[in-house]
Amino acid sequence: MFLKPNKYTGLIKKLIFIGILILSCTCGFSSNLDSDSSRTDDSINFEIDKPYFYQGYSYGSQINFNPLTVVLNRGFEMLRITSGQLYYNPAIAGYKFNNIIENLSHPFRYVKVYGTADFFKEQVIPFGNPDKPYWYPNYTLHLLAGGITYTGLKEWFEFNKIPYPKMLSAVTLLGSALINESVEEKLKNPGFRLNVDAVADVLIFDLGGILLFQSKKVNRFFSKTLNMRDWSKQPMFVFPGINLANCGQFISLKWKLPGLKNIYFFSMIGLGGMGGLSYKFSDQTGLSIGFGQGPKRKDNELFGLPIDVSLVPMGGIYYDKNNSLLASLEFSNSKNDVYHNYFAELNIYPGFIPVKKIDPSLWLAFARDGNVLFGICTKYTLGLGVGMR
Repeated sequence: MFLKPNKYTGLIKKLIFIGILILSCTCGFSSNLDSDSSRTDDSINFEIDKPYFYQGYSYGSQINFNPLTVVLNRGFEMLRITSGQLYYNPAIAGYKFNNIIENLSHPFRYVKVYGTADFFKEQVIPFGNPDKPYWYPNYTLHLLAGGITYTGLKEWFEFNKIPYPKMLSAVTLLGSALINESVEEKLKNPGFRLNVDAVADVLIFDLGGILLFQSKKVNRFFSKTLNMRDWSKQPMFVFPGINLANCGQFISLKWKLPGLKNIYFFSMIGLGGMGGLSYKFSDQTGLSIGFGQGPKRKDNELFGLPIDVSLVPMGGIYYDKNNSLLASLEFSNSKNDVYHNYFAELNIYPGFIPVKKIDPSLWLAFARDGNVLFGICTKYTLGLGVGMR
C-alpha cells in the first residue's frame, strides 16, 4: 500500500488532532494531580524536593541538557547501530517518516492485523514471549527514560522562564520519538510496512512515561531515592562531510546501599547496560565504576536491528558532581559490540577542565576500524560540538 500525498496530508491532520487531545488530557491530568487541596507533610516535602532532574548547574552534563541535545541524543542514537560506524549521515528518507505516521494514525487496525495477542506478549507483557523481548527497551528506554526526560525538559523550560513548559516538553519528547522511529524504520523504498513496534514505543510507552511522571511521588522516587539523572553523550558534527557522532541517551542510577556510608549501587541504562558501585565524596563529587554487556553483531535481527541476544563485555568509569557528569571513560569489545563501535571513548564535560569563561568539553574515540575521532565544544555551544576523523 503506497501513501498518496493527499492521504499523507490527511494522516498528518489526524495525528496532530490526536496529539492535541493527548496533550490536553496530559495537562488536565497533571493539573488534577498538582491541585491537591490537602497540604499534608508529604506534599510539602515534595515541593521542597523540587526540582527533580534538572537543577540548572553550570557544569557537567546538566549544562548540555536542553531540547536540542535531547532531540539529537534520543532521535539519532540508533544510527550508530544501523550505520555500524561512530559517525553517520543524519538524513532520513521521507518515506520512512511517512510510514511511521501511517502506522501511528491507525494503531488499532494495524495491531489487529499483526495479532493483538502477539502484540501484547512481545511489546507489553514482561517475559510474555521470551524469543521476542521487545518489552524490555520499551519499559527502560521509552517509559522510564522518556518520563525522566519529560520532567527534566519541563524543569529546563521552567528554569529558563519559557511559557507552557509541560506542552513544550511533551512536544520535544514526542518529536524525538518520531525521529527515532523513522531511523529504526526498515522500509527501503516508498510504500507501506506494518510497524507495530512504533505503535508500542510511541503511543503506549512514550506517552505512558509522560503520564506516569505527572506524579510527584514517581518523580521523587526516581530522582531522590534512585538518584537517576540524564548522562547523555555530547553530539558532534564531524568533518569532512556533514555527519553526526557521539549521540546517545543514557540514564544513571545511584541507590544508597543500606548500612554503607557514601557507597551506592550504580547502573547505567541505555543501549547496553552496566552495573557497579559509586562512592560519594565530601565535596559532593562521585566516582562510579560499572561493568556490563552490549549487543553483539550478528546476521540475525532483534528489535528490528542487526543484533543478537549474544552479548559482549563493556565497562566504564564516571566522575560527577551533584550527579552532573563531568567525565566518562568507556571501554568495549570493539570487534563485536554493534552499538559502541570503539575500543575506548572519552567524554569530558564543561567544568572538568578549569578554563574560565570557556569551559571546554572534549570527545575522543578510538574506533574499531582504526580511526581516531576527536571533537570539542564549550558551554556556549548548547552541548553541541565539532569533530574531525
